[in-house]
Amino acid sequence: MTIDEQSNAALLAENDFPDHQQVVQRFGDLAPDGTTSTVALSRLFEHPRVGLRFSRFDKLTADGGFKPYQILFVGQRVERQTAFGKVGATVRIGTGIRAIGRSSYTYGQGMFVDGHLVATAEATVVLADKSGPITLPDELRADLEELQLPQTSAAIASKPDPRRRERQYYPAAATVHSRVGDVDLNRHVNYIAQLGWYDEAIVSYAHRLLGDDAARKLPRYLPWRYRVTYLGEVLHPRSYDIGIAVSGHDEHTVHYELGLFDGGQCLGTADAAAPRGKLSATALAWSRHWISS
Repeated sequence: MTIDEQSNAALLAENDFPDHQQVVQRFGDLAPDGTTSTVALSRLFEHPRVGLRFSRFDKLTADGGFKPYQILFVGQRVERQTAFGKVGATVRIGTGIRAIGRSSYTYGQGMFVDGHLVATAEATVVLADKSGPITLPDELRADLEELQLPQTSAAIASKPDPRRRERQYYPAAATVHSRVGDVDLNRHVNYIAQLGWYDEAIVSYAHRLLGDDAARKLPRYLPWRYRVTYLGEVLHPRSYDIGIAVSGHDEHTVHYELGLFDGGQCLGTADAAAPRGKLSATALAWSRHWISS
């Protein structure tokens, strides 16, 4: 599945989701252009997802019937279907289970304003212990199956090409610096903060090509769609490089491939779609990845 393929969530109506919650938009959710940013969407989708309860599994763990485990966040996809945003406005978020694997499961979500779908998201987590991924217990599988969405037979997005983990794959790069506010309760840089880093890298790239005269218009180049894979722990305080490659473009859109690196180690990859604006074909050609496919 490529980033251009429409998610099944986009085909679902609000009532197709088994769980519904309301979230109020904040001033901080708005990008400089006055619309809800893609990074803010990821944050808004997080609240109802984390709040979803699994009664059988919760009882199993409370009774000591399951060994210590971790929930590892390994990937997410978030897409804005249409520009929207208003401080204090209430959006409704539907949440369900898109797919169930041996040791992982994937959430599917849709965001609705006045009954209209404005954004979709997916998030994949893995159950693990110190030795690695572990099989989902029957109690958790039963909880997940009750929340399963219709039309879940589509293939889950495959893992990124292994070459994406190589620093030389990316012709351009931007450096980002971790901040205290990026760190979550698990004492590493939160996955939503990392999404913001990819925004920074793309804006840095656009600024490099357009120059200072376009600085006030750079928010127009922020992506409306991301698919992210998390490969390793990102720590603070530290500086990281984000590799940038252009995988393609048309009249309106640029498709980016990005990689987050600590030295030579790749800690994550992302695919993004963003407005092309005034980025010329000549400039974009310079950043096409040169490793033959």
